[in-house]
Amino acid sequence: GGKGGMMGCKGGMMGGWGPEAMWGGWGPEAMWGGCGPQAMWGGYGPQGMMGGKGGFAPQAQKPAAKKWSAAPAATSSASVHWISLDGASQLAQQGLPLEGPAAVYEKGVDVFGSSTHILSDIVGDVSTDVTITHDADWEQFPDIGEALKTATGEEHCFAVATCPGSSIWGIGVASGWKGRESSAKLALALALAAQNPDVMATLSKTYPEFGALCKSQGFTVKAGGAQAWGGNSKGQQAAPGVAAADVPAVHFLTVGADSKPVLAGLPAEAPAIEHTNKQLKEFFSNAHNILSELVEDVSTAVTFEDDPDWKVVPEVGAALQAAGAEDNSYCIAASETFGCWGVGLAAGWKARESASKLALAMAIGQTTGRLEEMAQNYPEFRTLLAAAGLVEPANKKRRKGGW
Repeated sequence: GGKGGMMGCKGGMMGGWGPEAMWGGWGPEAMWGGCGPQAMWGGYGPQGMMGGKGGFAPQAQKPAAKKWSAAPAATSSASVHWISLDGASQLAQQGLPLEGPAAVYEKGVDVFGSSTHILSDIVGDVSTDVTITHDADWEQFPDIGEALKTATGEEHCFAVATCPGSSIWGIGVASGWKGRESSAKLALALALAAQNPDVMATLSKTYPEFGALCKSQGFTVKAGGAQAWGGNSKGQQAAPGVAAADVPAVHFLTVGADSKPVLAGLPAEAPAIEHTNKQLKEFFSNAHNILSELVEDVSTAVTFEDDPDWKVVPEVGAALQAAGAEDNSYCIAASETFGCWGVGLAAGWKARESASKLALAMAIGQTTGRLEEMAQNYPEFRTLLAAAGLVEPANKKRRKGGW
């Protein structure tokens, strides 16, 4: 991280809570629910967080939901519990908030290996600007031990990470010292990033695994320097269907907080692309190649949910209708790693799959800030993105400072 980091703990926090930092408001949101790429669509998890300045609400558990169509797989995201302390706690006496995140260390989860770098990018020098206190035997913070036991149902060793001047803390849970260090840094980074959507967006672009964690906790991660779905640089709302007659129709969908995509840890917004005109098939010929440049292996990193009769995820069908899309069968493509999804509409399965790949590529490109790069490599993709208002047309120079 650069000197002083992005936020600078010594100088206090930048920004604060706002609707743009959450999933469409303060409604309940869900984690990945322990689902991997083959079963990411199901299960409920902790509720999204909310609280006054620097505060968070404790998680609320819901019964497990029926899986969409696949068997569960191992999670690739960290487990985080949002715990609440009382006013008599030592942290509260130090002027720190009563609520904060506790990350449970798990070997093999990438985001823990990046925790030091992520935190350094926020605060600058972790060795001088962050204090980590190990309390494996609950001697200094017994109330935190009890809160963790209540949240997880088990007793845990933990460490408390604080950043002087920020009024923020995070808890790392692990049996070993190294695991506690890593998870405490991650929890503190999450708590700090939660205070500023721009910082969270920058970190998520640099560390996709951190972006996936943030989204799994109910945050809407803005694309760094880019507009949100369906809007422009001035924040105006785009038309529901943004396409010329010679370009496939693109729609921007919004589903509710109780929808299956959101409960699976995905954002409420996603693009949908119609593949209904055979004269426009050239726009989809490179769909697989474009997506392959954004994910490691489409066959393992992307989940497809074909719903031709609107029976598996009917709320997506309703969102399509609300967006002005034609009534048609659709397929949902989703990436757990990037926390993105897209929808393809067509009568046939093969066409639906191609359109969903292109929609997911659009979503991932927006999230990672790589739309312009993809547009340069694939001219027909630029035409589609330009029609959707996401990049400048090929015959126009891109404005400095954004779209």
